[in-house]
Amino acid sequence: MSENRKEIDSLDYNTYFIERDALLVSMGKDSKINPMTLKWKTIGELWMLPVITIAVAPSRYSFKLLTGEIQEFTINIPSNKILNTLDICGTLSGRNIDKIKEADLEIISGKKIRVPTLKDCNLNYECKIVHSCKSGQMASHHLFFGEILIAYASKEIIK
Repeated sequence: MSENRKEIDSLDYNTYFIERDALLVSMGKDSKINPMTLKWKTIGELWMLPVITIAVAPSRYSFKLLTGEIQEFTINIPSNKILNTLDICGTLSGRNIDKIKEADLEIISGKKIRVPTLKDCNLNYECKIVHSCKSGQMASHHLFFGEILIAYASKEIIK
Protein backbone atom coordinates (compact mmCIF):
# COMPACT_ATOMS: atom_id res chain seq x y z
CA MET A 1 0.00 0.00 0.00
CA SER A 2 3.02 2.33 0.01
CA GLU A 3 2.04 3.32 -3.51
CA ASN A 4 -1.53 3.64 -2.28
CA ARG A 5 -0.84 6.26 0.36
CA LYS A 6 -0.31 9.99 0.41
CA GLU A 7 1.47 12.27 2.86
CA ILE A 8 -1.02 14.24 4.94
CA ASP A 9 -0.99 16.93 7.59
CA SER A 10 -0.25 15.30 10.95
CA LEU A 11 -3.58 16.24 12.48
CA ASP A 12 -5.84 15.30 9.54
CA TYR A 13 -8.19 12.36 10.18
CA ASN A 14 -8.14 12.77 13.98
CA THR A 15 -11.57 11.22 14.41
CA TYR A 16 -10.62 8.22 12.28
CA PHE A 17 -7.44 7.85 14.35
CA ILE A 18 -9.23 8.01 17.72
CA GLU A 19 -12.03 5.60 16.80
CA ARG A 20 -9.79 2.70 15.78
CA ASP A 21 -7.27 0.42 17.43
CA ALA A 22 -3.71 0.70 16.23
CA LEU A 23 -0.54 -1.26 15.78
CA LEU A 24 2.36 0.37 17.61
CA VAL A 25 5.71 -0.55 16.06
CA SER A 26 8.93 -0.20 18.05
CA MET A 27 12.44 -1.47 17.40
CA GLY A 28 15.36 -2.73 19.43
CA LYS A 29 18.98 -1.74 18.89
CA ASP A 30 19.39 -5.13 17.18
CA SER A 31 16.86 -3.87 14.56
CA LYS A 32 14.23 -6.37 15.74
CA ILE A 33 10.83 -4.91 14.87
CA ASN A 34 7.91 -5.47 17.24
CA PRO A 35 4.26 -4.59 16.57
CA MET A 36 1.85 -4.35 19.51
CA THR A 37 -1.89 -3.79 19.51
CA LEU A 38 -2.62 -0.41 21.06
CA LYS A 39 -5.91 1.00 22.30
CA TRP A 40 -4.75 3.79 24.60
CA LYS A 41 -3.65 6.65 22.37
CA THR A 42 -4.41 10.30 21.70
CA ILE A 43 -3.45 12.78 19.02
CA GLY A 44 -3.18 16.54 19.18
CA GLU A 45 -0.78 19.36 19.91
CA LEU A 46 1.61 19.71 22.80
CA TRP A 47 4.20 22.48 23.08
CA MET A 48 3.00 23.61 19.61
CA LEU A 49 4.07 20.25 18.15
CA PRO A 50 1.83 17.59 16.58
CA VAL A 51 2.01 14.74 19.09
CA ILE A 52 0.69 11.23 19.59
CA THR A 53 0.58 10.11 23.21
CA ILE A 54 0.51 6.38 23.91
CA ALA A 55 0.14 4.38 27.12
CA VAL A 56 2.20 1.19 27.48
CA ALA A 57 2.47 -1.03 30.56
CA PRO A 58 6.03 -1.53 31.88
CA SER A 59 5.49 -5.30 31.72
CA ARG A 60 5.24 -5.21 27.91
CA TYR A 61 8.14 -6.03 25.62
CA SER A 62 7.30 -2.86 23.68
CA PHE A 63 8.00 -0.83 26.84
CA LYS A 64 11.52 -2.26 26.93
CA LEU A 65 12.05 -1.25 23.31
CA LEU A 66 10.55 2.24 23.73
CA THR A 67 12.83 2.95 26.69
CA GLY A 68 15.89 1.57 24.92
CA GLU A 69 18.33 3.04 22.47
CA ILE A 70 15.86 3.81 19.65
CA GLN A 71 13.55 6.54 20.90
CA GLU A 72 11.07 6.25 18.00
CA PHE A 73 7.82 4.50 17.16
CA THR A 74 5.22 4.30 14.44
CA ILE A 75 1.47 4.16 14.81
CA ASN A 76 -0.42 2.26 12.15
CA ILE A 77 -4.22 2.07 11.79
CA PRO A 78 -4.92 -1.19 9.94
CA SER A 79 -7.24 -1.42 6.96
CA ASN A 80 -9.86 -4.15 6.90
CA LYS A 81 -7.41 -6.26 4.89
CA ILE A 82 -5.14 -6.79 7.93
CA LEU A 83 -7.59 -6.14 10.78
CA ASN A 84 -7.02 -9.69 12.08
CA THR A 85 -3.44 -8.73 12.95
CA LEU A 86 -4.77 -6.78 15.94
CA ASP A 87 -5.63 -10.12 17.60
CA ILE A 88 -2.26 -11.67 16.78
CA CYS A 89 -0.21 -8.68 17.92
CA GLY A 90 -2.34 -8.25 21.03
CA THR A 91 -2.03 -11.80 22.32
CA LEU A 92 1.55 -12.84 21.49
CA SER A 93 4.74 -11.42 22.99
CA GLY A 94 7.59 -10.16 20.84
CA ARG A 95 9.96 -11.50 23.51
CA ASN A 96 9.23 -15.01 22.27
CA ILE A 97 8.08 -14.69 18.68
CA ASP A 98 8.57 -12.63 15.52
CA LYS A 99 5.13 -11.03 15.27
CA ILE A 100 5.89 -9.48 11.87
CA LYS A 101 6.33 -12.98 10.48
CA GLU A 102 3.55 -14.55 12.54
CA ALA A 103 1.00 -11.92 11.45
CA ASP A 104 2.33 -11.88 7.86
CA LEU A 105 2.85 -8.12 8.00
CA GLU A 106 4.79 -6.18 5.41
CA ILE A 107 6.91 -3.21 6.43
CA ILE A 108 7.68 0.08 4.71
CA SER A 109 10.98 1.70 5.61
CA GLY A 110 10.65 4.90 7.58
CA LYS A 111 11.22 8.16 5.77
CA LYS A 112 12.19 10.22 8.84
CA ILE A 113 13.00 7.53 11.41
CA ARG A 114 14.51 4.03 11.58
CA VAL A 115 11.32 2.32 12.74
CA PRO A 116 9.17 1.20 9.78
CA THR A 117 5.48 1.70 9.15
CA LEU A 118 3.19 -1.15 8.13
CA LYS A 119 1.74 -1.80 4.70
CA ASP A 120 -2.04 -2.10 4.25
CA CYS A 121 -2.87 0.52 6.87
CA ASN A 122 -5.25 3.44 6.43
CA LEU A 123 -3.10 5.75 8.55
CA ASN A 124 0.63 5.68 9.39
CA TYR A 125 2.60 8.04 11.63
CA GLU A 126 6.36 8.23 12.20
CA CYS A 127 7.10 9.60 15.68
CA LYS A 128 10.16 10.60 17.70
CA ILE A 129 9.77 10.34 21.49
CA VAL A 130 10.06 13.82 23.00
CA HIS A 131 8.92 13.02 26.55
CA SER A 132 7.79 10.13 28.74
CA CYS A 133 6.40 9.82 32.24
CA LYS A 134 4.42 7.57 34.57
CA SER A 135 0.67 7.83 34.12
CA GLY A 136 0.10 8.50 37.79
CA GLN A 137 -2.44 6.78 39.99
CA MET A 138 -4.94 6.11 37.19
CA ALA A 139 -3.11 3.09 35.77
CA SER A 140 0.23 1.34 35.93
CA HIS A 141 1.07 2.44 32.41
CA HIS A 142 3.81 4.75 31.17
CA LEU A 143 3.04 7.59 28.75
CA PHE A 144 5.19 8.24 25.70
CA PHE A 145 4.81 11.49 23.79
CA GLY A 146 5.86 11.16 20.16
CA GLU A 147 6.30 14.16 17.91
CA ILE A 148 4.72 13.29 14.57
CA LEU A 149 7.43 13.80 11.95
CA ILE A 150 5.41 12.57 8.96
CA ALA A 151 1.95 11.06 8.45
CA TYR A 152 0.26 9.16 5.65
CA ALA A 153 -3.31 8.23 4.73
CA SER A 154 -4.35 5.52 2.31
CA LYS A 155 -6.16 6.67 -0.80
CA GLU A 156 -9.08 4.54 0.44
CA ILE A 157 -9.94 7.06 3.16
CA ILE A 158 -8.79 10.34 1.59
CA LYS A 159 -11.80 12.46 0.78
